[in-house]
Amino acid sequence: MAQKVYGVGIIGAGFMGKTHTYNYVNMPLFYDGLPFRTKLVGICNRTLSKAEQLRDDFGYEFATSDYRELIERKDIHVIDVCTPNNVHREQIVAALQAGKHVYADKPLCITDGEADEIVRAHERSGMIAQMAFHNRFYPWSKKIKALVDDGFFGNLITFRATYYHSSNIKTKKFRGWKQDRALAGGGTLVDMGSHALDLVYYFLGEYERLSMESVILWPERPDEQGNMVKIESEDHILLNAKMRNGAIGTIEVSKIIAGSNDDLCLEIYGTDGALKFNSMDQNYVYAYDNRDPDSPIGGRKGYRAIETMNKDPDSKGNFPGPRFDIGWLRGHLGSQYNFMRCVHENKPASPSLKDGAYIQKIMNRLYQVNNKGERVSF
Repeated sequence: MAQKVYGVGIIGAGFMGKTHTYNYVNMPLFYDGLPFRTKLVGICNRTLSKAEQLRDDFGYEFATSDYRELIERKDIHVIDVCTPNNVHREQIVAALQAGKHVYADKPLCITDGEADEIVRAHERSGMIAQMAFHNRFYPWSKKIKALVDDGFFGNLITFRATYYHSSNIKTKKFRGWKQDRALAGGGTLVDMGSHALDLVYYFLGEYERLSMESVILWPERPDEQGNMVKIESEDHILLNAKMRNGAIGTIEVSKIIAGSNDDLCLEIYGTDGALKFNSMDQNYVYAYDNRDPDSPIGGRKGYRAIETMNKDPDSKGNFPGPRFDIGWLRGHLGSQYNFMRCVHENKPASPSLKDGAYIQKIMNRLYQVNNKGERVSF
C-alpha cells in the first residue's frame, strides 16, 4: 500500500525549526513501516536568509518570510509553529481556520484570552493539533507514567522537580528575543517552567494550589546592539505546589545554576515506592519498592536501576537499537511521531492545545502572585 504524503510547512527557521526539520526527515529511520511520510514543502522566517539556508540544507521546496504563503499552499497539510511566543496565537488560529493540522511549540501563547481563542479555533476546525511538550515521549517518561498508573507508589505523598540551566549566569550575555518580555511573555517560567509544569501534570494530574518566588539575577543586560537595558524576565523560579490527588511538592526551574547543562530531575515518593530520575543519566530510572523484603541483611531493598535506554514501545525497530543511549533529540522525534500518527489516523493528539492552555493559565496566574507570598487555587 502506498504511503500517504503530508506536506509540512514550518514557521521559524531558528533552533527549534532546525530540530523539527531534523525529526520530519529522520522519522522513517526510527519508526519502521510508517503508513505515511512527510514532505518538506515550505520554510518561513522573518529573516529570509535563515529560511533559505534551511531550504538549501534540507530540501524544502521554497523559503519565504511571510507565513501566510505556507498556509495558502494546498500541498501543505501540516503547519509547525516555532516562532517567538507573542505571534503564536495569530499563526495557530490562521492555520486552523485554513484547515491545517498544527504542531505548536511551547508555550501556547501569551494571555488567557489568546489561549481561549486558540482552543475555540481548534474545536471549530476539526483539525489535529498537538503541543510540543516533548518530555512526555522519552522511554524514561513513559516508564514513570506507567509506574504511576500501575499504582507502584501507593498513596502519593510528595514530589520534587528541578530543571536547571546555566545559560543566563553571565552578566554580559545577550539572551536573544527571550530577553524581551513582550515577545516571550515571561522568563524562565514560560521558557523552561512550562516543561516542568507539564511533566508534573502528566505524571500526577491537575494542580490544586501553587505559589511562586522568583529571581532576576542581573537587573540590566545588553541588547542586540550592546546597549544596557532593563530586564523584567526572571532567571530562577521556585514553586510550591499541592496537587488535586493530595500530593505536595516543589518545582524549581533556573537558568543561573552554575555547573548545570540541561539538568531535569524528578523525585516521587509514596507509601509503597519511590523514584529518582536525572536527565543527565536518562538511560535509567531509579525505583525503590517499599514492599520488597528487608531481610536477611537488607533483603532486596534498595533503589534499582531500570534500563529504559532507547526502548521506545512505539518503535518496532527501536533504531538505533534498544541497548543504545537515548539522546535529547529522541523525545522531540517521539513527540512529532505521535502528532503525525494522530494526523494520519484522524484521532485527537495529546498533549492537546487545551493542555497547553491549561499550563498557560497556570503560568499567568503565577505571575500575578509572584514574590507576594500568595497562593493561587485552580
